[in-house]
Amino acid sequence: MSWQDIVIAVCQFAFLPSMLPTILGREKPALSTSIMNFALVSVITLTLFTLKLWLSVVSGAMIALIWLILAIQQWQIRKKLS
Repeated sequence: MSWQDIVIAVCQFAFLPSMLPTILGREKPALSTSIMNFALVSVITLTLFTLKLWLSVVSGAMIALIWLILAIQQWQIRKKLS
């Protein structure tokens, strides 16, 4: 495990708790924001995978999953309102 993997993963893991209020709260980011963040974080995570930065891949996948959850939540809210 390289020092770069540790630094990236620590930063990404530190980001995860800050997203919990958004997942659990009533207000959600725009659907387009959530989808775009999910897509971009997924691309970055795939890039980290090719570099064999495994801890960063795990933390990146968790962040991507959070953005996907937020996108689904916003989509469900929109569906109820229409």
